[in-house]
Amino acid sequence: MTAEANTKTATDRAVSLFAANGGILNTTQAIKLGIHSRTLYALRDDAKLERLERGLYRLADAIPLGNSDFVTVSL
Repeated sequence: MTAEANTKTATDRAVSLFAANGGILNTTQAIKLGIHSRTLYALRDDAKLERLERGLYRLADAIPLGNSDFVTVSL
């Protein structure tokens, strides 16, 4: 398997894990689920993840949040 194929698999898996967890994860949760920090940054750089706050990410194509401040504080 090529490095590009491994990366695609890792990003697809990460997107699935985000979706399974309501579309929002913090860095610690993501790492505990097996998402490497490089994968998080790659998804962010490819605009598949949106940074809500330092260490808090959500799927870019998720339903818009009504009040993102409440989500940020609660997580």
